Amino acid sequence: MKDQQIVKYKTVLEYLVMINEQSYSGIGRELNITPQQFSDWIKKRRPIPEERLKALISYFEVQETMLVDGERFVKLLTPLAKTELHMLLLDQKIAGLKAMGAEVEDIFPYQEKKWQLQREQGNQIRLDRVAAALEQEDDRVGAIFDVILDRLNAGQVDELFNKLQEGKE
Repeated sequence: MKDQQIVKYKTVLEYLVMINEQSYSGIGRELNITPQQFSDWIKKRRPIPEERLKALISYFEVQETMLVDGERFVKLLTPLAKTELHMLLLDQKIAGLKAMGAEVEDIFPYQEKKWQLQREQGNQIRLDRVAAALEQEDDRVGAIFDVILDRLNAGQVDELFNKLQEGKE
């Protein structure tokens, strides 16, 4: 199931290059990185050396945890990672507009898009949690989800919510 969640660009690095409308060779010239190094990182043949990683983080203005895993291999681009990157870009855009003294009405569409992405992020986290729960080797978990989903699809949201509230008391 995880493989189905990977989007067109397979790694965060590939996606960052694309959304910044850059090429590997252009970035490589600027940061003194060879095309072979990019290829090795994207294909996860080797981790990104610390010095190169710092240069990439600075160039793309991202946190290390967005770009690589704990062993400095480039992360796969999941729907959640894609959403987080979009939110980061919106934060950068909003900060730039504020620094230029833009009017609130000029900033608002970007903030509205960020709120939408935050909602998508929450939903993606929930989907990941559901997927993890379904991977348990317990058929009861699937049956529980089936009952809940059947009731939600039947429009019984208030009834389910009230039962949850009763359970908290």
